[in-house]
Formats: sequence, structure tokens, C-alpha cells
Amino acid sequence: MTAKETDRCSRRNFLEKSLYGIGGIALGSYTLIFTVRCSDDGPTGSSEDVKITIDLSLPENQALASVGGSLALSANDLDEKGILLYRDSETTVNAYSRECTHQSCVIEKFKNGVSICPCHGSRFNTSGSVINGPATEPLKEYSATLDGEIVTVTP
Repeated sequence: MTAKETDRCSRRNFLEKSLYGIGGIALGSYTLIFTVRCSDDGPTGSSEDVKITIDLSLPENQALASVGGSLALSANDLDEKGILLYRDSETTVNAYSRECTHQSCVIEKFKNGVSICPCHGSRFNTSGSVINGPATEPLKEYSATLDGEIVTVTP
């Protein structure tokens, strides 16, 4: 073999081409994930048609049966971080995303009228407004209706 034949596939050349290929795949994957993550509709389609119902007669939902009660739902078709509910009056339930507006951590249910973000300590009141930062924006609010013992949450 001559020197030219072995130079075609030197270790340096192989590593260089491999790293370019791996970098291209990684960038392409990141772009795809970023594009899907930033989509308004998300992976399940439009959230306009989605509604969540909560039956207050079920034991796991009893906290919301009385005024001042709070319930934290896990991820669902309406909100990937979950929904935070607060019973404001005999006829009113407030519904918010559990996504902290600071850095998207999942906030806790209301305790003594306050929900706290465990990541950086932002605090929100039962109207979804920021009490203490670092968050500066209120929680995303959903429409909630109460009909007997059924709460329906919609976008």
C-alpha cells in the first residue's frame, strides 16, 4: 500500500467526519423537539376541544367541595403541567395552570391562600397573581364552571 491509500481514512479524518455527523444529528433532533415544544397545539392537537371534569362527590376531590379548598391535578390533555383549582365561593371555582411563569416548574396546591413554586420560591395568590418573585407574570387562567358537584375546566 502507498501512503496516499492509507491517508484517505486517517484516524483524524474519520473522527472529524464522525463528529460532524453526530453534531448534525444532535442539532436536527434539538430543532425538532424545540419546534414541537413551541407549537401552540402541542402533540395532541388543539386544546380548544378539550375539557376536564372533576366530580366533587369523589373522595379524592373532597378538598374542593368546600369554600377555600384547593386541588392540584397532574398533567392532562388541557395542560401538561397540571391544573390548580381553588374554591372561591359556593358558586365559583378558579382554575390555573400549575406552570410557574418564572421557569416552568410545577407549583404546589394552595395552602392558606398561597401557592409556592418549589424551584425558586415564587408565590401566587388565589387569583393567580404574583405575590413574590422571581416570577413577574400571573398564572395562566382557565375557565371553570360549577354545576352541582361537577366542575368543568376549559381553555
